[in-house]
Amino acid sequence: MNKLMTQLQRLYFLPDQPSPARQLDGGTAPASSAEEISEPTNDDLMLVSPDGLARTMVVKFERPGDWEQVAKLYQAVQDELDLPAPTLAISAHQGYRLWLSLAEPAPVALVLRFLEALRRTYLTGIPGEKLELLPASGRPSSVSPAASELLPALHTATGKWSAFIDPSLGAMFIDEPGLEMAPNMDRQAEILAGAKSIEAAEFQRALKQLETPAEPDTKAAPVASEQTTDQPGEAGRPHSTLNVGSHYSDPKSFLLAVMNDPSASAGQRIKAAKALLPYFEPIKP
Repeated sequence: MNKLMTQLQRLYFLPDQPSPARQLDGGTAPASSAEEISEPTNDDLMLVSPDGLARTMVVKFERPGDWEQVAKLYQAVQDELDLPAPTLAISAHQGYRLWLSLAEPAPVALVLRFLEALRRTYLTGIPGEKLELLPASGRPSSVSPAASELLPALHTATGKWSAFIDPSLGAMFIDEPGLEMAPNMDRQAEILAGAKSIEAAEFQRALKQLETPAEPDTKAAPVASEQTTDQPGEAGRPHSTLNVGSHYSDPKSFLLAVMNDPSASAGQRIKAAKALLPYFEPIKP
């Protein structure tokens, strides 16, 4: 078994899925005209097993111009959900694909809940017809398991290649989708070798986090104690109580403390700075 197939099976294959009839090596890959397969063959990736389990999730962005949203979701999965980084692929037709892998297959109902919660949380700005989540709901796994083409793949209509890419190169494909030439299969294996699957406990935690409504911030923001100044022209205007103490023996020290007091209002600090000007010599050019 070659390096690329080893990584594909490690990340995305269901336990009972047989190895593809044709290996991905020597710059060869399946030729296809679509990325989603209704009748899977031995050269396709099954997303849902006949008994309703899934371990691979694919978020399909159909517009190349949505790269910013792709990048934000890629980062949010790591920074906000604390999950392993997805793998990124470009489509030979158009758009981008984010692939997520589960270490253990989960009931497809849970996988669909996770994908829908992901969409509600991060992707509401993308029209439904320009976004697809796989595996798709409403497809009886016992009749026709959802499947996806096995990347990298040549798209017969465009003559270009779908392939996994380094996320730092994503913006390069906004105007020109797909690769003009077959990707290096060893390099594809290297990209996947750095990917990790989501552990079962991580998946459950992230799903709960996504489905838990954010609590409104009902706590009032801390308000500094205020007093009314009796300065001319500022009658009745509140400002923060100073926290500089009362241990000063000269006006200059006191004014310096006010100017540097973060609890003082901007107006107070500016006035203190102005009052201090006579104490300092002008900077010579």
